[in-house]
Amino acid sequence: MAARTQIPSFQVLYHELVRAPWICLSAMRAESASADSVGSAGGDDPVLVLGGLFSRPFYYAPLGRTVRQRGYAVHFDDVVNARPFRPHLVDLRARVLEIAAEAGVPVRIIGHSLGGLHAMALLADLPESIAQVIAVGSPIVGGTPWKPLQRVAERVLQVEGSETLGLRERAAPYVDRVTTISSPGDMVAPPTSCVIDGARNIILSDVPPRDVLLASHGGMIFMQAAVRTVLASLAAVPPLQVNPGGRLDSLGAFRDNPRPSSFDEVQ
Repeated sequence: MAARTQIPSFQVLYHELVRAPWICLSAMRAESASADSVGSAGGDDPVLVLGGLFSRPFYYAPLGRTVRQRGYAVHFDDVVNARPFRPHLVDLRARVLEIAAEAGVPVRIIGHSLGGLHAMALLADLPESIAQVIAVGSPIVGGTPWKPLQRVAERVLQVEGSETLGLRERAAPYVDRVTTISSPGDMVAPPTSCVIDGARNIILSDVPPRDVLLASHGGMIFMQAAVRTVLASLAAVPPLQVNPGGRLDSLGAFRDNPRPSSFDEVQ
């Protein structure tokens, strides 16, 4: 794996700020077009969407609506994601258990940025209730290399970037349920911060012209290439049931679909 390098602050700020108007426009259009997008509806297979630092659930309405249209029951976090990591995780555990009990099947989690770290922690703690984790732009390897943001995140979340090592170790027995999606265009969470051993790691190597204005950390969740990859990852794992001991079985879901190589590049 390539060594992590510190990114100049001005470069990250410029990269994110020049794309901010297009990202905000995408979010506002989605919110006005779907005022009831944040809630639970759809099919029986539950998906929980967890957002990034300082995000609110409505930000992920476009993704939620698209996932719901594919027949999943979509759920969102209840709060703005600006709470200390561990107390927030306690509430998320209760939410996962509630959703899984109501649906009668394990929950799939799509986590963007910090939400992917929450998802990995939930998988480690509740393997019998988590069928799949899809982490989009989630810096699970030491946090973001952009040090100013990392310092802010550590203060708000009351955890340190070095603690991600312990998180990866706790989730390691279940890493075959994890898909990471990252892009070299994301300077806040580049692939070197997102790729983990044993998972299905998908790197969006090239940015199609239609996604260029959204190709950033905040905008990645709106990129069509990223959304298509999320949908394909969901479809690749059939509805699951859990056997005693936290072992998943879906009539051969993992046996009949061999785990891909560590780096699956999606153009």
